[in-house]
Amino acid sequence: METAESKKSHWFEGAEPLWITAVKQEKRTNMFEWPGGHIPNKGTTSTFYDEMGEWPMIPHMMKNLKKAFNKFKTDKIDMAGVFVDVVDDGGHSYGPNSKELKDIIRQTDEAIKQMLDMLVQEGLEDKVNIVIFSDHGMTEISESRTIDISDHIGYADVEAVRDKGAVCSIWPREGKLEKVYSNLRQMNNKHITVYKKENLPERWRYKNSQLVAPIIVVAELGWYILTPSGQSIDKYRDGPAKGHHGYDNAEKDMRGIFLACGPDFKKNFKNGPVKAVDIYQVMCKALDIQPLPHKGSWSSVKDIFI
Repeated sequence: METAESKKSHWFEGAEPLWITAVKQEKRTNMFEWPGGHIPNKGTTSTFYDEMGEWPMIPHMMKNLKKAFNKFKTDKIDMAGVFVDVVDDGGHSYGPNSKELKDIIRQTDEAIKQMLDMLVQEGLEDKVNIVIFSDHGMTEISESRTIDISDHIGYADVEAVRDKGAVCSIWPREGKLEKVYSNLRQMNNKHITVYKKENLPERWRYKNSQLVAPIIVVAELGWYILTPSGQSIDKYRDGPAKGHHGYDNAEKDMRGIFLACGPDFKKNFKNGPVKAVDIYQVMCKALDIQPLPHKGSWSSVKDIFI
């Protein structure tokens, strides 16, 4: 959910988004209701941006796709990013294994079919590449699997406690890091892991950012951390969420999807697992732009191209 704080540019300037790299290499981009897609990155913005109105569901996706295809057809853009939240919202509201979410996925699948039909109708099937991906998976949660760390955080010892759920970030006051860290470790709860920033796993590539807190508490898959300012599971629709994400990306439940079609991609080809960090270079290749330094593996995705 976007807030005034989350829209501040300093949250985004530690890395360069794909659409900014594309603009710098003379490509024209249009981000449709894409979180952060309108925020300047060191003075550069997306060529076009369609602001988020109501939370983007399937009707918004179809409307935005029609706009994007029209701009491709009239040679006004080289890249479009269309965001849709309906599957994520359904996963939180009903849980990842619910009938309701299966129905939502079925509706989304039908919308994607309509999109591909629209591509053909507009005569763009041999001109436009389509890449469909998700940024995370989803796992079941319940009120019976919560861990409240509030009693182990002294108010006089911390500057701030941010977030709840899968991950909690803690900024101790000056000179209080060891005390706060020790108190949390003494919980001896097997369903959470307490890290100092410098000890975060290397494979997360997370600990070198100045935005990361000195202490990070990570929940086991399916468990939910409660904090002094977050004493309950987030509410969705008529009750507490039944699904959540943000857990260790090595967990199978955190996997997303990746599909691609178009003139640059092989047809009926099934690739091995694609990591989230590999999608960037797929997009750069399809856009014919030079990628910035990244941690993706070209060998993981090169075979999907013709």
